[in-house]
Amino acid sequence: MKAVYIAGGVVAVIGFLAVGLLIAQGPQPEIIVPAEKITQVGFLNITNTLLTSWVVMALIILIAFLCTRSMTLIPSGAQNFIEAVMSFLLNQIEEIAGEKNGRKFFMVIATIFIWVIMNNWFGLLPFFNAVGKTEDINHLVFEEIYEQNEKGTAFEEREKHGAWFMENTGGITMVKPRAGSTEFEWEAGDTAGVATDRYITQLAEAYTDWEPAHAAEGGEHGAPTKEDVESALAALKADPKAPIVHLAEGDSHAEEEDSHAEDSGHHAIPSAALGVDVESVEFPGKKVGLVIPFFRGTFSDVNNTLAMGIIAFLCIEFWGFQALGFGYLKKFFNLNGVMSFVGILELLSEFIRIISFTFRLFGNIFAGEVLILMLTFLMPFLFVDVIYGLELFVGFIQASVFALLTLVFAVGAVEHHGDEEHHDGHEGGEADAHHDPAHSTGAVQAH
Repeated sequence: MKAVYIAGGVVAVIGFLAVGLLIAQGPQPEIIVPAEKITQVGFLNITNTLLTSWVVMALIILIAFLCTRSMTLIPSGAQNFIEAVMSFLLNQIEEIAGEKNGRKFFMVIATIFIWVIMNNWFGLLPFFNAVGKTEDINHLVFEEIYEQNEKGTAFEEREKHGAWFMENTGGITMVKPRAGSTEFEWEAGDTAGVATDRYITQLAEAYTDWEPAHAAEGGEHGAPTKEDVESALAALKADPKAPIVHLAEGDSHAEEEDSHAEDSGHHAIPSAALGVDVESVEFPGKKVGLVIPFFRGTFSDVNNTLAMGIIAFLCIEFWGFQALGFGYLKKFFNLNGVMSFVGILELLSEFIRIISFTFRLFGNIFAGEVLILMLTFLMPFLFVDVIYGLELFVGFIQASVFALLTLVFAVGAVEHHGDEEHHDGHEGGEADAHHDPAHSTGAVQAH
């Protein structure tokens, strides 16, 4: 019987994997570190991570409103849940910072925890990194080569554009399972003309069965030869579904090409091998592009984690000055021998905290996002489910760590150089109280 259960489990797992590979396998992921721009309003770039943060912010406000709009003295339902969460956070903060400081720090620390955990968990929803607008890779390639041609210099480093084959490059698009992918790249030192030739040959390799027949000039990564570029063009022309490369010379549809180039925003770029300009590339069949997701994890963008780190740093310093005044600076600027060196280290550590806050949260969230994308491509349904469970835990841990570190640093800021003086004063007060009846009476009355 045990063997039957084991065999049944194996069959179930294999079936689960087969179904996942057939209907849920994602495309080969293009890992992009910076947040992608969705649109621009004036000087402000609206990125997908910024859009996500706005949605989460609205969601938190909506939940708070719905749960507290009809508050009662004896809570129940949603109000009971909200009060339980707030009570738990307040108790934890007061346990570390004490009642007085705990209530002072509560709003900031609780806000950090709720903000981080909501963003982390919201980023695990299935439409993240899947639904968005299509970015025209052909347009980007043309613009980049044209700008380099205008500068009159060679590319300083290797450039690469990853792309997926798509039926449509306009409007809202969903990443399709098992979408084919390709790359367009050129080497450091390539001129605009050589980059154009590489683009033509790479289009031929991606869309047809064409392969280079001649050794590249200058070795493995040298410029494509004239023969290869010409044969690549011929292969593209022979396939009705392949891209059409419009040249500035020798084309009977010159007016149509000029109109197409003007409409697409492309500029003529030179071909080093052919000695003519390439005005545009038309895609009658499948196009090349990338889905720029409308939503991406807020803290997979280092700008957002840096902003959180700066906010935590400013709050800590504010509380330190509020509690100790300019005496707070004594721990940084102390001219008493070796303590001056310790003060410098303390000052550096204050600013290093910003970096620590920034990259701890960014690294964990971005790594989790990449892991989910890769497993969705390699082995959907099985391992990725385990990772989702792990990411729920990681999201909670990262929110707790960020909030707790802010709290601990804040406690250290308000108590530094204050504990010893406070205890000395307290002991002295008690001694005076024993010897001064009036003071003792006054203390009792005050109490």
